[in-house]
Amino acid sequence: MKRKFMVSALGALCVLAVGGVFTALAAGGYGSQDDPLVTLSYITDVAVPEANARIDSVFSQKETAIKSDIQSKMDSVRSRLESQISQLQNVSQDVINQVVELVKDQIGSSSGSTWKMITFQNGQQIKAGVGTQLLLRRGTASCYSGMINLSSGEILTHGQSVLQNNMYLIGTDGCGFIASGECTVLVDGTYTIG
Repeated sequence: MKRKFMVSALGALCVLAVGGVFTALAAGGYGSQDDPLVTLSYITDVAVPEANARIDSVFSQKETAIKSDIQSKMDSVRSRLESQISQLQNVSQDVINQVVELVKDQIGSSSGSTWKMITFQNGQQIKAGVGTQLLLRRGTASCYSGMINLSSGEILTHGQSVLQNNMYLIGTDGCGFIASGECTVLVDGTYTIG
């Protein structure tokens, strides 16, 4: 009987010791202000919305910075391209003017011909005489009745597009082209406008 009492006392003492340890741990700060226990409602109602708000804020700041950086780079590239295009247009026009002057010097001096610059409106037509040369400087036009492209060696037929800055030779009286919009043409030879 003594033995049962001792075993019971020892068991009770173990239970008290284990309970004391858990009590000490619980009293040591678990679930307190310093180390709170977290509930599902806290996570869904407070922690997740705060985290999402912070993430959205960071992404918004980064997005704004990236958009600003991209826009400044695009503006820089656009500015450089516009500058280069402007320079190329000036150079192209200068080259065209030099070619026209050379053509005028070479052909004009041997035949006594003179080049005339004429502006046409949409639908107007130029019909030229045999041997007349045409050079479309600006605008668009289509072939009327046939011409020879001296620049490429091709023969244009009725309705084909006339290319800018290509020299065309009229091989048959009454051939020429029709303006598809406002255009400027250099003409050397006989012609009529209709």
